[in-house]
Amino acid sequence: MIARLLRHQAGIKVLALKGTEALAGAAMTIYLARILGPSAFGVFAFGLATIMLLAIPIKNGASTLITKHVAIARERSGAEQAGPLLATGLRLSLLYAGVPIVCLWTVVALSENANAFVVSVALFSLALPFLCLTGLMEGVLRGSFRPNAAILVGTVLVPLLVLATAFLLTEQMQAQGWMFAVAAYIAAAIAITVMSLLLSRPYLHNLLPVPKENRMGGRQWLHLVAPFAIVTGLLIFNRQIDTILLGVLAGEKEAGIYRIAAQASVLVTFGVQAIGHLYAPYLATADRTTAPLKISGYLRKSVLFSIAFGLFALVALAVWGDDIITLLAGPEYLPAYPVMLILCAANLAVAANGATMQALYMQGHQKRTAWIFFASGVLSVAANATLIPYLGINGAAIASSAAILSWSLGLRWLACGVWRLSYLTLSPRDQE
Repeated sequence: MIARLLRHQAGIKVLALKGTEALAGAAMTIYLARILGPSAFGVFAFGLATIMLLAIPIKNGASTLITKHVAIARERSGAEQAGPLLATGLRLSLLYAGVPIVCLWTVVALSENANAFVVSVALFSLALPFLCLTGLMEGVLRGSFRPNAAILVGTVLVPLLVLATAFLLTEQMQAQGWMFAVAAYIAAAIAITVMSLLLSRPYLHNLLPVPKENRMGGRQWLHLVAPFAIVTGLLIFNRQIDTILLGVLAGEKEAGIYRIAAQASVLVTFGVQAIGHLYAPYLATADRTTAPLKISGYLRKSVLFSIAFGLFALVALAVWGDDIITLLAGPEYLPAYPVMLILCAANLAVAANGATMQALYMQGHQKRTAWIFFASGVLSVAANATLIPYLGINGAAIASSAAILSWSLGLRWLACGVWRLSYLTLSPRDQE
């Protein structure tokens, strides 16, 4: 399946764009870290991590559900639930985004000397409505079998625009610090929202005219979105909570150094992200009667690709990582090197699962998946809170690695139970 997709131009574009996404995110992180310094960059990283958590219900949860139903509607030539989901989602997303903005700015206004972390989150909250709208449009594009456009607006262009702004206005950013960087991020989020609406416009004509009798109430919408929001939310929570707790328990500088390591370690999971993004609509429309055999094929081939890339990234970072950090970010970030290797090794467990997570929630098993991420989240919070005061950034790396391993093993166990697959090979048990 992978080989066939890679022979098509669309498949090559998806992998190229996912590569660009990884490089853009890393480049933005490294360049901002260099010109802002560890402490100021730590404040920026704290605000960004927090706003990513706040954006979860819409940008990740609702977006994933819309992907599923738009793909189903396309295959069956009918709007079905896709239109009502999107129409209600547009209204509720703006309402949802307004709540944290009002709350955070009220706290800032009432505080005489507001903490830098609180101000950072309040400023980042201004990007929340645009992140939510873009997430919904990303779901429309991905479900319409336009994964390259979805990747472009969802994850590639924002860091590229922030990077370009930082490069062109380096002196201004150095003078004004992390607040200028946050402003650049908000401006990029606004621009990409406009672009996502333009790209989605041809599909919105078929989805948004929803008759009165088919309109969806807010309670029904929340009931449908909640499982997807919880699953993806807990995943992102596990990916961000270490930076947040490190900033609170250790300080801005440690959070800034750790962010460099965490960003670099994500390169190991590039193969998983690329294949999962490419497979999502195919997994959503897989026939349940033949799902075990088909999904086994998807998973085994995706594992081969993701493991190959993950090992390549790990070896490259192990050999040249310290030189890369010194050259790009500066010698003050060298403590990130051992942390990066710890996180990279843990992320190989994610690569070993291939598209397992996407298969589970595209096939309707998101509730059981959520329990696995919930247990890993509890482990992550407890381990980070225990180890950070004693081991600093190394403690955060160990705690986060334990959480990554726990959810990776749990997802594999769940997938093998659902589709009766071998735990080691992911092949159907009746074929062994």
